[in-house]
Amino acid sequence: MLRRRQLILLVLLTVVTATTAWRVLNPKQEQAPDISLLRTQEAPTFQLLDQNNRPSNLRGYLGRHRILLAFFDGSGGPDADPVMQRLKAVYPALKSAGVRVLAISTPLGPKVKPQCLSYPFPVLRDTSAGQPGSSCVRWGVCDETADPKRPPTLRPSLFLIDRRGLVASTGQWPRPESSPQLTINSLL
Repeated sequence: MLRRRQLILLVLLTVVTATTAWRVLNPKQEQAPDISLLRTQEAPTFQLLDQNNRPSNLRGYLGRHRILLAFFDGSGGPDADPVMQRLKAVYPALKSAGVRVLAISTPLGPKVKPQCLSYPFPVLRDTSAGQPGSSCVRWGVCDETADPKRPPTLRPSLFLIDRRGLVASTGQWPRPESSPQLTINSLL
């Protein structure tokens, strides 16, 4: 019986010694943090009308909640955007986790306005999208348009704003999340 225990202890000692020797000879490679990912800026504020024609101001959320700010193209409506559909589906869990959701689109056509009424969070309309100082331009998701007859092209984007009101930055504009679905899942 003693020999069996000695054999087991010898095997365990050998495994521990071999593992320790391997770790000493092959240390983990430390990666320097990507400084560009650490850059933040204050979130550009706005006040826009929601789907019920009530004003919604970003400042009212800052300092109290983390915020997911989703920009989507209003021409297809929110139901045509997979990020908007996901946000709608998981909103109760996000709200329980202390995360608030706001969505902003270009002006909505009469056929897609009813879609917005089924969303449990504010769906805002940037009626001056593309004009200097509009929220879409200030967030860097659409370019300024010189021709008011040409509608702006909005790049669907998702931003995460922390409780302090800071958002990741490219140095010039807020930086959208590279993987919106993963960002949403990480907050649940």
